[in-house]
Amino acid sequence: MKKSDQLKKTYDEIKAKINDLQEAGETKKAYDLLPDLKNAEQAYKVQLEMEKQELANFLPAAAPVLKNAVEDKVMRNRIFNKLVLGIPLNEQERDFYVADSTPVQRVDDAAGTPGQVGATPAKGGYLVPEEQMATLREYRKAYTSLKTLAHVQTANSTSGSMPTLGDENGVLTNFEEITNIKQSDFDFGQLKYEIKDYGDIIPVSNQLLQDADVSILDIIGQRFARKSINTENQEILGLLGGLSSAELKDYKSLMKALNVDLDPAYYAGARIVTNQDGFQWLSELEDNQKRPLLVPDVATQDTYRFRGKEIFVLSNTTMATKESKIPFYVGSIGDYVAFFQRLGVEIAVSQDFLFDKYATALRCVERFGVVADDKDAVKAYSVTVTMA
Repeated sequence: MKKSDQLKKTYDEIKAKINDLQEAGETKKAYDLLPDLKNAEQAYKVQLEMEKQELANFLPAAAPVLKNAVEDKVMRNRIFNKLVLGIPLNEQERDFYVADSTPVQRVDDAAGTPGQVGATPAKGGYLVPEEQMATLREYRKAYTSLKTLAHVQTANSTSGSMPTLGDENGVLTNFEEITNIKQSDFDFGQLKYEIKDYGDIIPVSNQLLQDADVSILDIIGQRFARKSINTENQEILGLLGGLSSAELKDYKSLMKALNVDLDPAYYAGARIVTNQDGFQWLSELEDNQKRPLLVPDVATQDTYRFRGKEIFVLSNTTMATKESKIPFYVGSIGDYVAFFQRLGVEIAVSQDFLFDKYATALRCVERFGVVADDKDAVKAYSVTVTMA
């Protein structure tokens, strides 16, 4: 017998006894039993609720109802592939494409835009759906990307401007009741940007593309991700390369770069960006007691810090050591670099380009632009070493 049943039996027995006393005219005795009846009722209700909760915890949680979740993902991928390759959709696919709340998008820019002709599939292209973009993001994680440090914003046009911070040393204006506000009292700036197209032509075997359910991003994603990040890094390093460089001689001069050269406003978000040669130089730095100054981050695997600041290491191929000078950038990349991106990744196809190879040429394009925003946020340095 469950405990709740036992408590219910006790409650019923007290209630019956009260009824008997009332019928016998012994009202006083019946009244004295009311607290016992109330306690028995409360105990029964509490136990009943506990047993319901235990039963709910014991039963497996019901899976959320997702209407054709897997099928929708496969269908969206299939429709994307067919649109890119110029294969007609069947009736089921057409119905899904019309009904889908997030259909594959066609890139149809304004007439006259170079390389964008809406009526020509080989030039227009289609935006990669979200499921395949997730695959591309996974590939990107394998490479070191300066974009992860930048201030990334989505642009709605190929060019434009946005308001930006003015002089960080400015002060608030004192507004008196009848004081005229001068134009010089307003401290603001405009950051102009321009979006450019960056792409790659990737040959793919026709046999691979014969399966309508194949993931195109699984085939070309790794190559495109690597080239994409290389291009983004190159553009960001181009901005940083315009900074005047000072010399670092030892760990004390690097500490001075952080503590004195860099404005305290940027200290919290500061990082040290260098290449493999720079990382080696940092790993050899020791204090007066021969203790290494480059220490591993206990919370993040394969990450090192100098005086608490993360070391962001690029390959020597990406960020070269030139004329025996190792490049260093110290500061907040997020305040210095404004990264404007538009649309996503677009894929178009041409089967004529590689006709003699029995292959299909896929053109993958991303659109972005980088602009130097707060030019005081990063300082450039170099370390002169004797190269072997």
